[in-house]
Amino acid sequence: MTAAFHGKSKNSMGSYNQTPEELKARDWCMDNNVCITPRQTHWGIKSWAIDIETGRHPNRKLIGTSPSEFGPNSIWRQIASYQKYYYDKYKD
Repeated sequence: MTAAFHGKSKNSMGSYNQTPEELKARDWCMDNNVCITPRQTHWGIKSWAIDIETGRHPNRKLIGTSPSEFGPNSIWRQIASYQKYYYDKYKD
């Protein structure tokens, strides 16, 4: 543990239980190199944006960033909806 976190609690991103269809979409995204991840927008504030990248590491290409910021719990719902969108659009 670094000195920056000594005696302080870390920011919680909350939790979200995905539906079976959302889990299927998440697995499809991982199998097809669609990386949808949260990125904290401001240090020390519970606010995240979503980055969408394609390709394999280290050659991933950023294809988009969410236009708005999300708080705890809502960040996971929004990530699940983006995963479902890409799954429905490209699964066939």
